[in-house]
Amino acid sequence: MIVDVKDAPQKAIRIFDRLVETFKEQNINPSPLNYYVWYQYVKGNIPALRQEMDAILNDPFGYNDRVGKRLYDTYLAEKEDSTSEFDRAFRRLIDAMVKKMNAWSDKLESHTQQLDECSSELSNPDLNSEDIKRITDSVISAASSIKEGSLNIQNEMIHNAEAVKELRKQLQEAQAEALKDELTQIGNRKAFNNAIEELMLEAENAPESLAMILCDIDHFKLFNDTYGHLVGDSVLRYFASIMQKDKTDNETICRYGGEEFAILLANSSLDEAVERAHQIREAIQSAHLKRKNSSEPLKTITASFGVATYRGDYEDAKSFIERTDKALYQAKNSGRNCVIDETQIPPESSK
Repeated sequence: MIVDVKDAPQKAIRIFDRLVETFKEQNINPSPLNYYVWYQYVKGNIPALRQEMDAILNDPFGYNDRVGKRLYDTYLAEKEDSTSEFDRAFRRLIDAMVKKMNAWSDKLESHTQQLDECSSELSNPDLNSEDIKRITDSVISAASSIKEGSLNIQNEMIHNAEAVKELRKQLQEAQAEALKDELTQIGNRKAFNNAIEELMLEAENAPESLAMILCDIDHFKLFNDTYGHLVGDSVLRYFASIMQKDKTDNETICRYGGEEFAILLANSSLDEAVERAHQIREAIQSAHLKRKNSSEPLKTITASFGVATYRGDYEDAKSFIERTDKALYQAKNSGRNCVIDETQIPPESSK
């Protein structure tokens, strides 16, 4: 099942991650319908659904498949105002599944009635052997049909579960693509904005453990004017690859804009971030680049770096970025090709 989900909501992946854990903790059947109901509940766009679900979760009996079906019929089955292609695709999947389940329910009711009639006939003491054979054949036929229908529904549920996995995979891929810089293939400015907000929340109890590096390729405009934009693009890609080469799991590396890049380091320190900046500065400075199809060497590439750490609740992302940018500005004013951290900024410059 291929679905275009490029306009999927950014928080959908985080919602799904929460659902996976919640379903395990509360022993909820991970059916597509239950995923959809809970997805809409966590999204919070339907106040009445959220209010009723809150009440259900506080009830001793809690949530089950029957409750999920009722909530879907009440709040979601006729909902047509979803603007997300992901939501619409999920909705189509659930509608198809519900129709098949309703059809199976009707068929099961018919078989149940057939078995009840057989049971009534068997209570007749005047039955002959032909009657018994006819009733027995009818029971066997109904039982076989029930078994076949049950297997079909089971296979359909497995298929739908796989479809949900495919939707989630496509959602992850679409989100990753939307947060990637096309030229350098690292995170873009949007990815940086998302990451800094999340990491600041995670660092609430130890704000100084979140560090930021802002770096800028020195005299990049002059480099572009000398060699052309195609070579300039190659330099940007190479600089990104240098940063990626020794990247650790606690780093988020993004292209901040133009020739400026940013690195967020979680569970780190100012000294560790400064050391990382020096590592990148030395690697790019020591690079020996040549023009494609030519032995002509390019001029040495250098970069300037500013480093700062987060200060906690009273500081927002804008302030954090501005302080790091001041350190970068100080590095440029100090002759470029160096690393300056926030403790090295003169008092008059740090105001």
